Amino acid sequence: MQEFLRRSLSRENRIRGTVFFVLCTFAGLFFSFLWGGTQDIKQVVLEMRAQLLLGACLCMFLDWLFGALRFHIFIRKVTPEIKFRDSLRANLATLCVSCITPFQTGGVGHLYIFTRVGVPLSGSMTTGIICFLSTLTTLIVCTGGILWLDPAFLPKEATWVSLFSFLMFGLVFAVFLLLLFKPEIVLRFFQWLCADAQRRFVRLAPVLERAALRVEQLTNEHKSFTRMFIRDYKGTCALSLLLTCGFLGARIVGSYIVLKALNGNATLWEICITNLMLNFVVLFAPSPGASGVAEVVTVRLMQSLILKELIPLYVLLTRFFVIYCAGVVGGIVIGSQLAKDFRGKKDIAKDAVPQARAHPIRKPKDKKGHN
Repeated sequence: MQEFLRRSLSRENRIRGTVFFVLCTFAGLFFSFLWGGTQDIKQVVLEMRAQLLLGACLCMFLDWLFGALRFHIFIRKVTPEIKFRDSLRANLATLCVSCITPFQTGGVGHLYIFTRVGVPLSGSMTTGIICFLSTLTTLIVCTGGILWLDPAFLPKEATWVSLFSFLMFGLVFAVFLLLLFKPEIVLRFFQWLCADAQRRFVRLAPVLERAALRVEQLTNEHKSFTRMFIRDYKGTCALSLLLTCGFLGARIVGSYIVLKALNGNATLWEICITNLMLNFVVLFAPSPGASGVAEVVTVRLMQSLILKELIPLYVLLTRFFVIYCAGVVGGIVIGSQLAKDFRGKKDIAKDAVPQARAHPIRKPKDKKGHN
């Protein structure tokens, strides 16, 4: 399984995902600059209060720390000797993988980092499921309250888009609840697929049988960790909701600081509403890291709140602090871990080769036995 995680993060896959991310990002930014126009951007840059961006940078670090702490409070129950910097690396790896995979499926990132530092794979899976459920729950409750309040500054189509997102959230939420509380249903479905594949592909039968046994083992361990968290650590589960609000709040405040740096006039309440709606709508966007989609949605949400010429730089800077920086730093974390693993495998292979004993070279003897 660790080999599967390593191959999922191979250089080829990372390059392919990065290319798609960059292309979609450029498309979204092109739309935002096309909408806002480029004639007044130079003036906006000259009048920008750049020193305020240090506050946005601080909010970015708080976002990373809250996300890492949310992982850490669970993973410490599984592996007590784990260090916070490993949880921070796992969170950054997850953010990076979210940037380069469709629908922001970043779970492979934290699974890989945690398993490399000695955390059981099943414990990492349980932690990831609970944390993702915390994100879903927080966004569903917040967005439901926003739709009930129905602020006048939100575009009318936001209601319809949110209703569609509620449907997607409901389906994903139900699936993850099954994964958390009834993983045996998923196990039975996987075993049925393996049994059918074994009948069709006889040569693959041993591999599929080992895979089915491994998944069954992971499922049983995952159920044990789930019972442990739900029964003994209810406070930890509640704390994960607060930490989720923490990193969402850091992103909201960071966006507000960016707006003030650009001399925008929107209030913190309006930025809070638009950011929560943005996170809700783009969480399951099909592009890598919601690139392209997030930029377009941001333009639509902000067009009635700030001047048209501020929109391109607002979109660029908010995405820079929320996504672009995390993607780069997380990529460095993953790349360094992969390089370390590769060097370790080479050292093991080198040590496994027996050293040939050196013997002095002797001259062949003639027929009489003389040299």
